[in-house]
Amino acid sequence: MIFIYLQHNHFLISEKTQRELREKHHDLELIRTFRTIQDARSWVMKQSREVLDLVQKQHTGITPEGRERMRERKRGMNNPNAGGLSASHRANISRNKKRMYLRDGNPMYNRKHTLQTRRKMSWGQMRKMKRRWMVDPAGREHLMNITFPLPPGWVLGRARGQAGRHIL
Repeated sequence: MIFIYLQHNHFLISEKTQRELREKHHDLELIRTFRTIQDARSWVMKQSREVLDLVQKQHTGITPEGRERMRERKRGMNNPNAGGLSASHRANISRNKKRMYLRDGNPMYNRKHTLQTRRKMSWGQMRKMKRRWMVDPAGREHLMNITFPLPPGWVLGRARGQAGRHIL
């Protein structure tokens, strides 16, 4: 953390807290704090006062060269996910995601749709075409719009054994 203090009529830039600087610099007033020295120096330059800079380093944080070194260390097989996620890791992620939406983790838990939302859903259902399950002569199920009479050999309903319905 970089601190900017006002002392008499000039700014003081430091990494030390006000308590640590009191012995050497009296009557300090904290003006602003910054995360990086670059931001602190650019802010001070916009002000029209003298500056006393106690910070020696020129860059706060990770330099571009440091980022490149970090990137190089994680390339190829050094990357923990180079071979993809393991089956146990995928199972763990799946289990945790499922738990997120149980009971009060679900955003709609213990809530009801508003009257306006229920109307919108109702109107949307009314606009849709009516659909029914039909079985073709080969025994495959189809959920189709009811717009025409059934072709020969087609039967309304689900295939054998589903929904308690048996079609021969």
